Amino acid sequence: MKFKTFVILFLVSGVLPDVWLLLGSAADFPLWAKTALCVPTLVTFSCIPFIGLGIRYTAAVRTFSWFSFLFELPKLLACFAGRSIWAAGIGAAVSLTFFFLIFFFSRHLVVKTTQICIPSLPKDMDGMKICQISDLHVGSFGKAQRYVRRIVEKVLSLSPELILFTGDLVNFSTSEVEPFRETLSRLKAPMGVFSVRGNHDYLLHGHHSEAERLADVEALLTFEESLGWTVLRNQNVLLRRGEAAFSVAGVDNVSSNPFFKDTGGNLARAVEGIPADVFTILLSHDPSHWRREILPHTSIPLTLSGHTHGLPLKLAGTNPSHWRLRESWGLYEQDGRYLYVSRGLGSAFAFRLGSFPSIDLIILKR
Repeated sequence: MKFKTFVILFLVSGVLPDVWLLLGSAADFPLWAKTALCVPTLVTFSCIPFIGLGIRYTAAVRTFSWFSFLFELPKLLACFAGRSIWAAGIGAAVSLTFFFLIFFFSRHLVVKTTQICIPSLPKDMDGMKICQISDLHVGSFGKAQRYVRRIVEKVLSLSPELILFTGDLVNFSTSEVEPFRETLSRLKAPMGVFSVRGNHDYLLHGHHSEAERLADVEALLTFEESLGWTVLRNQNVLLRRGEAAFSVAGVDNVSSNPFFKDTGGNLARAVEGIPADVFTILLSHDPSHWRREILPHTSIPLTLSGHTHGLPLKLAGTNPSHWRLRESWGLYEQDGRYLYVSRGLGSAFAFRLGSFPSIDLIILKR
């Protein structure tokens, strides 16, 4: 988000409710109670200069979002209840809901096993186990190791032959992932670990200059490679399983959102040199890329994406994520070609909404 967005959120969800409450239902509170009421607003305000100057940007955004959802938004909603016990009840209920979402729901790790039957799959690839992970957003975890360690241990326990990461390792800075170097370096598979960049991996927020941003993007790529991962930047590799040769290709982020339009994705370059008869798995972070370019211009049988975080909530009988992204979670097929969209593991915001974090075990079948 842009700096002015944080300022607007602070004024609307922080200052406005405090003024309303102090002049209204909390006017007769003792001084200590009034002070306690305003402490969350003071904390969120203290984050504003750090966000604006790009100093400790990730920590400032994380603290701002936590306090906004745990305290400021509940106070804003409580204002509408006026002078009644309902005001305190509504505020407490909303705060507890967000507490649950941030610290429990968003860390409830699940494994989703999907069997994809593809007639064109080479015989020797039948039964191949792929583990897809996506959207770690490690900046949301601070330096807490437990959750990321659980992810790594669960992936390894599945004994995948190939691990594929479909982007968004961090939120805003390479420094976010440094505490997890040792943990993430444990991710190994017989055929390797391959990854692509998501929109957040271009680090579009929190840097003083474009030169700083580009240098940090390169630092992030170097970090991933130091883990033993192969980062596919509009590239492909040829692998073998038995007598079958197959390709894993990866494209830099291609998005339907114009904010990410110049992030360097080049599908033609990503598949360049792949023989026509070689089975190909394409990694493309944003699933909107599938209908926009992959289906019309290639014959790639299987594409893996992330980006959406699932969001399977229903609203008036519709899925909100479908308003912008037609393919938002799970397996999709058209004319014998498949797209699998992972719900991902983290969130750039304080919490996930609508779906548990997921590790995806994909089993390929003829």
